[in-house]
Amino acid sequence: MEVEKNDHSEKENILILLGDYVAVRNFSNTDAGKLFHTICRYALGENIDDMDDKIKVAFNFFKVRLDKNRKNWEETRIERKKAGRLGGLAKQANANFAKQNEQTIANLPVNVSDSVSDSVSVNDINDSVGVNDIKKKASPSVDIITILEDLNKRTKSKKGFSPLAQSNQNLIKARMSEGFTVENFITVNEKKVKQWLHDPAMSKYLRPETLYGKKFDGYLNEVVCDLPATNSDSLNNNKFPSADERRITKNRKNFEKAFQEINNGS
Repeated sequence: MEVEKNDHSEKENILILLGDYVAVRNFSNTDAGKLFHTICRYALGENIDDMDDKIKVAFNFFKVRLDKNRKNWEETRIERKKAGRLGGLAKQANANFAKQNEQTIANLPVNVSDSVSDSVSVNDINDSVGVNDIKKKASPSVDIITILEDLNKRTKSKKGFSPLAQSNQNLIKARMSEGFTVENFITVNEKKVKQWLHDPAMSKYLRPETLYGKKFDGYLNEVVCDLPATNSDSLNNNKFPSADERRITKNRKNFEKAFQEINNGS
């Protein structure tokens, strides 16, 4: 019998289902052995000798499944090989890019006359600027963390203002360079939170951009007037009227004045 030679390269197993066995379970041990040897030799790519008609019919039944499994395996192997090659190229490309980027940073020239951000100080630059140096300089100091944690605690902010934000760091560093201390920041936090937290018009300004800006000294030294409370349990009796409350009061007075003038003129 002429049977197409099977390429068994790299494939080390064959699949025989229990349903396949059921079809030949009545074979004698001798016939079953011949069939088994024929299947294995075909899977190994060896030549198959002439077979009895009974074995030939049974083998052709198995051959269809063997060829189908072989085709699926070959397609999967090719796809995996392609994917592995692309993955290797991508990995190498990333490695080359990282190496090139690191070299670029190492060779980055620094001109003292150029403006330098707070994250990198001229005094901290020797011959080159490394990635680790930049990350180190961007890390917040203990003072910055203390100041912003105090503000977040007082405002009961769920997300809070991040000490990692460069804008927040720059504001605090700018005021500290003017001689202000951590205690000064805590004082401003306390004053403005008491004044603005329950004021719908002003509570949105409880943020580093407003508190630690150019008006910081004014906030620190402003005189706070504490109104006497008629009821210690009432928060509203311990604060100034909000902007909305003042506007409503003013509008009501204007309305009453206009209404009075109409009545007097009639």
